[in-house]
Amino acid sequence: MVYKIGDFSSLVNIPIRTLRYYDEIGLLKPEIVDRFTNYRYYTEDNVVEAQFITLLKEVGFTLQEIIDYKRFLNDFDNNDDGTNQFLLKKQEQISEEMERLQEQYDKITVLRKKFKGKVLTLMKEEK
Repeated sequence: MVYKIGDFSSLVNIPIRTLRYYDEIGLLKPEIVDRFTNYRYYTEDNVVEAQFITLLKEVGFTLQEIIDYKRFLNDFDNNDDGTNQFLLKKQEQISEEMERLQEQYDKITVLRKKFKGKVLTLMKEEK
């Protein structure tokens, strides 16, 4: 089945403007582009690809990371070990970010206890 960009947009829940941008940056290319009208047509393979891109975005991948991942897959013929390493690397980055955020959270908790009701007083005294 072939979908026009508007139908495809509704199907995969990605705005048309975003689909055009994805095409421009090479992230999600339509299967067919009419060379006379420049109309974009998408296929079932594009649906699966769009859903995968959406999933990767939902778990924190940047567009550039997704583009790099797709290049990797094309270069290594869907290498399962490479895929696992790619996902593991992102998982480690998320873990490090969680640790950093936990440290910030803990510092704020200490500040709240230490300055309970005093912050406004200190700010007023500075003026």
